[in-house]
Amino acid sequence: MLGDSDGTKGDATIEQIGRRRTFTTTLQLAIVLAIVQVPMRAAVHEAAGSASGCEAPGRLSILVDSAFVLAAVYTAYRAYKYVRFLNLQSWKRVAAAGSWIVMVAAVLDIAENLILWGDFGSAPCADLSTGWFTWLMRVVFVAGVLILAVCLFATSRFGQRKWYGVEPTPPATFRRAKRDGKDAGRLVITCSGGGIRSASFCLGALQLLRERGLYDKASTVIGVSGGGYMAAAFHVLRRTCADPFSPGSPELARLRRQTRYLLSGGRAMFRAAMSVLFGLVVNLLLIGITLRAIAWVLGWFLADQKVITSGLQVDWRPNDSWFFVGMSVFLLALSALMFLIEKVWDRWARMPDLVRTILTTIGNVTLRYGVPVAVLLLGVPGGLYLLGKIPGESIDQPSLPSALLALVDPTKQGVASFGALVVVLIGLGKAVWNGLTVEGKAATGLRARLLVFARTKLAPWAASAIIVIAAVIALLRWTGGYATDVTYQEDWNVALILVAIALAIKLLTDANRTSLHSFYRERLSRAFLVTRQDNGAAVGLDYHLRLRYSDWAKPIEGGPQLVIAGVANVDDPDFVPTQRDCVPFVFDAEQIGIVGDRSLPDGGRRETADYEREADVLKREVTVPAAMAISGAAFSPLTGRVNARTRPVRLLLAVLNARLGVWLPNPYWNNRAEPAFPDRTGFIAKVRRYVGSVVDKPGPYRLLHEAVGSPSMYERRIYVTDGGHYDNLGLVEALRRKPAQVITIDASNDAEDRFTALAEAIATARMDHGIEISLDPAPMARGGKSRADRAWAYGIATHPLEEGEEKPYKTEIFFVKAVLAGHLDWDLEQYAAEHADFPRRTTGDQFYDEWDFEAYRSLGHTLAQSLTDHHRVHDRLYDE
Repeated sequence: MLGDSDGTKGDATIEQIGRRRTFTTTLQLAIVLAIVQVPMRAAVHEAAGSASGCEAPGRLSILVDSAFVLAAVYTAYRAYKYVRFLNLQSWKRVAAAGSWIVMVAAVLDIAENLILWGDFGSAPCADLSTGWFTWLMRVVFVAGVLILAVCLFATSRFGQRKWYGVEPTPPATFRRAKRDGKDAGRLVITCSGGGIRSASFCLGALQLLRERGLYDKASTVIGVSGGGYMAAAFHVLRRTCADPFSPGSPELARLRRQTRYLLSGGRAMFRAAMSVLFGLVVNLLLIGITLRAIAWVLGWFLADQKVITSGLQVDWRPNDSWFFVGMSVFLLALSALMFLIEKVWDRWARMPDLVRTILTTIGNVTLRYGVPVAVLLLGVPGGLYLLGKIPGESIDQPSLPSALLALVDPTKQGVASFGALVVVLIGLGKAVWNGLTVEGKAATGLRARLLVFARTKLAPWAASAIIVIAAVIALLRWTGGYATDVTYQEDWNVALILVAIALAIKLLTDANRTSLHSFYRERLSRAFLVTRQDNGAAVGLDYHLRLRYSDWAKPIEGGPQLVIAGVANVDDPDFVPTQRDCVPFVFDAEQIGIVGDRSLPDGGRRETADYEREADVLKREVTVPAAMAISGAAFSPLTGRVNARTRPVRLLLAVLNARLGVWLPNPYWNNRAEPAFPDRTGFIAKVRRYVGSVVDKPGPYRLLHEAVGSPSMYERRIYVTDGGHYDNLGLVEALRRKPAQVITIDASNDAEDRFTALAEAIATARMDHGIEISLDPAPMARGGKSRADRAWAYGIATHPLEEGEEKPYKTEIFFVKAVLAGHLDWDLEQYAAEHADFPRRTTGDQFYDEWDFEAYRSLGHTLAQSLTDHHRVHDRLYDE
């Protein structure tokens, strides 16, 4: 049930729970940064009168406090946004005042830090204080915090019900309209995923359906992944051409020249390499900044506690005290204590749900922070202890092998070692890609089986292990340096460099721009989206032309609308079954967003025009090329239902920038009746919207989610990838729209005679919508014969009986599959004889020549013709 993991029992919306989680997460970060300053301030106080002993902890405390100020401002802002969402007018104004007071305190805190920074190192210091100015800042900060705390309590469920007599925020609803409307009684065409293989096959099938008048008769064409390439290309070209991609047409001739669409020519290869390199460098810089900051604070603390001394000597009980060890495991012990209290209480009495929730929450929070605290405070000294046991140049300077240590040293050897690491990771990435594309295929011979095992089982974990080992080495090296080397401790310019790099990354790019999505989107647009000019020439659409989905996906002169299917990657037990890890995300000209079964609350779709503005003020993120690229984002760290295959390589894919998915706004958020942007046309309003849109782009936190996190439906942004990660056929989305008929064009790479994609679609339709599909693909199975009898099958989908209906609604399914069936034209027979994998060429190979492209196109045309030529199918499809 919605919010069950938060104890809301369905009485809060996704946005309300999400905003509360966002606030509490930021609050926890601010608390952690405040706690980290405690030993630094204590060290400054103990070193009163000594300028040298005061400088290191004092200035480090100022740096950490600056980060705390930023976290505190974000916390206050998110608290205000949460109160504002609840729409209680009086408390909105109070919360706004509280957040502004915190902002004033933050400005005063920064001013105090600037004053203190100049004092350290130049004269003896007594404390981290500027006297009355510090107390003024603290009073203002506490006042703002108290005001926000009162607002949060007053607007909570307890405060609304018990104190103020205000009705709680309306709960989520699971009620939906019985039908979407315009597809009822109509024909829907779906084009399956499968890269350039499916695009070629679907092109032939769509050509035939257009020739027979069925394409124009359809109300909707649904594209998934590679099928989405051609569905979009057909739809866009139809604006300027009545017979898109007809045989002998200039646009078809142009398309044949674009079959190596990803890396067509030296310029495209260069841009691809630079796109990968750009994202890789940014990712490594972010990792380096994070590790260096942690090492700085940790190294000073371990040295201050005398846990690490010169020569990397480790003393677990400094001054014969167990304080350090106890502090390291305190949070873990508290988490275990909460669990123990719950079990003992349960043994002797019934525990109220409120008490159980409190104990569970404390246990979860302390476990979440207890594990990293124990790893850093115990694991890092342990690693340095082992490091001290490895012989080096001298007894006082033990070290790891120089090639490994050079990873964090700015020397020629360091550059070479770092380059070698990158080359190894790229090589492992290539091996992993080859393994993912061959997994599931039968390997013959011992050598082939060993090679498949190495690619699919060993290489993924080896790559992740290498990344982790390299990060551990860097952390140990830097921590040891800050704990024992004076030159490390006194180099305050490093902080300036780290901040400058972080600001540059924030200003110059974001998590979407560092991914390969932009390159992929551009290549798809230039290869597939074409228009016919008045002089008869076929030219590609200008890539800089914003093909807004709300405009370009609409029906054209009675033809079908364009729908592109993707998935939103989420890992919430409140919404998705175990191992599914995704919900459908649909691009539609009228409404865009999350669709699915009735376990998902209403409100997951937005008006497309409104969503385009929220995603990007310049309206670049939700376009037809963007939808094509997102639906075809098969290569990403998060992959929905196939996460089990890609989970071992998530870290590798994220670091190597092998990321095609996109972070988009969660449609459940800001889903209000009022527009996302007020109708203000003044210069200041435009600048505010522009700056706000740029600043609000997804940052490094999203990259962490891609690499190791668990994406959630409650978050403000969702990660959208390949529609094939949910249903590779688009059949489930078609049936959700309740049409009278569906033609499904399937070019999935199923194992022969298995029809896995169809089986998964049938099961998904039953699980998610209660739709029973009766379709037997047996006539398409080759079995012991040389060829299948035919390449199509007919089925009936029966929808569950709804209120007001006397009998269940039924949908006819006409399913055509890329298989060799019957007698084909001689050129296809010859091509099949020379290509044993035809028509199941792996999606790992996206580089087709003209013969490959034509073979799959011709097969799609031939098999679609065999479907529509059958007298019973013909009669049903053309029955008005």
